[in-house]
Amino acid sequence: MANTAPAPRDRIVEAAEAQFRRFGYRRTTVEDITAGAGTGKGSLYLHFDSKEAVYLAVVEASLERFVETATATLRGQGSVTRRLSALVEATAEHYGRDELLRASLVGESHLVDGRVAALAAEIQRTRIRRLLADIIEEGRRAGTVRSDLDPETAAAVLFEMGWGVVRAGLEDVTGVPLDVALANLNDIVGRGIRNPKRR
Repeated sequence: MANTAPAPRDRIVEAAEAQFRRFGYRRTTVEDITAGAGTGKGSLYLHFDSKEAVYLAVVEASLERFVETATATLRGQGSVTRRLSALVEATAEHYGRDELLRASLVGESHLVDGRVAALAAEIQRTRIRRLLADIIEEGRRAGTVRSDLDPETAAAVLFEMGWGVVRAGLEDVTGVPLDVALANLNDIVGRGIRNPKRR
């Protein structure tokens, strides 16, 4: 019979995620993590250089769950512009309920410090921009997205615009309901990238 117990590294990441979600990055200690994982400090340091490295592994695991959703959304049915719209909606929903992932991108100080937030945000930015560039290139090949758009540049701009709207909605600073703001963003983006020859 196969061994189904999680590997030591996975146990550490799972225990760390529970601690970070409950107490935040600053208040969680290495001892808290290892106690939750049922292991010692030596095991943690065998897999990670520091508490910061453990936190980034937790963010990457959480981000991976979002990337799976984002990938399914972008590889789904419908036009490229419709799938991009669906991605914005999925992003708002995911970050709205995943406090730890949101904190790592927004930099909420009660859960994470600034340096770690910046590192985590860069991981997220890189992964999502890659997905966006791929789908824009797919649209260019299919003729539904303007051929004069550079996928990498467009992906960078779309990521920052989309996250700006989601972040403003999560922080409730615009006075515009998030669903209304997203509907407007979707309309503006859709008109901006759509090939005018393909309606």
